[in-house]
Amino acid sequence: MNTAYRRTSSVSSSLSGMEDSMARLKTELVRVGLNLSVWDVSGRGVIPYQTCTGDTAVGPHERDAREVADRVVAQGQPQQGVSACGGHVVGVPIWRRRRVAGAAVVCFPTKESARGDAYGPNDFACGGARYSVEDAESIVQLLNGLVEREQALHVAQDELTHLSSNLATSYEELSLFHRISNLMRVTGKPGNSLRAALDGLLEVMNIEGAIGVIHARPPGVPKDVLQVVGTLDLNADQINLLVASQIAPRLATTGGRPILDNHFRAPADSGLGNTIRQLVAVPLVDNELIGMLLAINKLNGEFGSADLKLLSSIASQGEVILANNRLYADLQELLMGVLHALSETIDAKDPYTHGHSRRVAMLSRRLAERLGLSPGKVHAMYLAGLLHDIGKIGVPEHVLCKTGRLTDEEFETIKRHPGLGAKILQGIRQLDDIIVGIITHHERPDGGGYPRGLRGDEIPLEGRIVGLADVFDAMTSDRTYRRALNLDHVIAEIRECCPSQFDRQLVSVLLDMDIPALVKELRAEDHVQLTFNPEDFSP
Repeated sequence: MNTAYRRTSSVSSSLSGMEDSMARLKTELVRVGLNLSVWDVSGRGVIPYQTCTGDTAVGPHERDAREVADRVVAQGQPQQGVSACGGHVVGVPIWRRRRVAGAAVVCFPTKESARGDAYGPNDFACGGARYSVEDAESIVQLLNGLVEREQALHVAQDELTHLSSNLATSYEELSLFHRISNLMRVTGKPGNSLRAALDGLLEVMNIEGAIGVIHARPPGVPKDVLQVVGTLDLNADQINLLVASQIAPRLATTGGRPILDNHFRAPADSGLGNTIRQLVAVPLVDNELIGMLLAINKLNGEFGSADLKLLSSIASQGEVILANNRLYADLQELLMGVLHALSETIDAKDPYTHGHSRRVAMLSRRLAERLGLSPGKVHAMYLAGLLHDIGKIGVPEHVLCKTGRLTDEEFETIKRHPGLGAKILQGIRQLDDIIVGIITHHERPDGGGYPRGLRGDEIPLEGRIVGLADVFDAMTSDRTYRRALNLDHVIAEIRECCPSQFDRQLVSVLLDMDIPALVKELRAEDHVQLTFNPEDFSP
């Protein structure tokens, strides 16, 4: 028996998606001698009438089935009829969303008509007459139950497909939020966080490109940030023009509400051309407009509410991060201001050491960078150099500023300043990492240093770095007891004191630098106002 049923080329949208289930049902019914056809509300055969030989829409049988289908659709109730060939036809409605979407019709020869031999070899059901006219009502109930079963299966499959799609989308969005959360740190660079967000949006939203803008707000964001991902054929000038002339004014007129435009057209004189056809724009707000996120050109269809919701959620997360970033930067700027003021207070006790702490800090940072230490460690070295002499607050000025040779007692007083510095700072948890450099910066590899007489590798790297920077600046600076030493003399003495006083590796790193240029750079900063550099606080 041929069960490869063909369908009409034009399928009604009211029954679209149910073709496979109805074809499966037809196969089941043929096995029990019932010939199924399915019709939409316009009278088209979704599953057309078919005879045993495989012919469709042949003779009066097809017309009889269509007539019953039309009555089912018109009345919304099961209908019966008699075929011109003497067989029987029954039909039941197919419902979708409480409306009749079509009709399922079965034709079958009856035992009564078989006695009159009313049908020939191209009969409308295969396997001979199995049912009488009295069975018609039972067949209606059977057909109605089977159609309801297929409809339920179809709805369940649709819901499962929809649920699976929603779960997949939700998983992608949650993964995106998690990835962005890991990268959008308060102490990180806003540009890096923005790029992470845009990369995720490009992946999840299926778009041609994404644009992010963060306006400058020192100290956290010292200059405007622009990030672009995707395949947009726009340069930075065009994007800035788009933001300034098209997006920002529209956001202003909407009171800061997001924009969804699936029919975007740039003015002819804007220079933007037809690159942008669709966009979603969501502002970043922290009491004022601080930036925006743009999704450009959907690759499959148009932007919808789900896209707007996703972009708005990412923007909300970005707003929190940027607000916290600014607070963090403000606090760090305040901290750095206090620490610089503290170090200047020490230097102010002796006019000959003016700027010494800052120069030691700069050189300590430079040595740490040359050693390849992490950015956080490099900054810790800067702070250790800046505060290395903080303990001199506890040293009397007549000892600190004495021009002649110190007595043994006075020298013992001086030797206490590393320990005093550590004690002063030990209650500030954020400065724990720099105390080790402060308390050991006068230790020497040969054990001749103070306060504990540590030797070689017993001296932490922090102490060795600050110690070399301290001595180098002292040798290249004017002091109460002498003028600054000649650079050739400085280099020769540092070499001579290695490795008894200085770490061999650090000396090699220092002397590989352009020493005259280094000294000039350190001196050039003596009268420059110190400012907060957010790069110092990047992990």
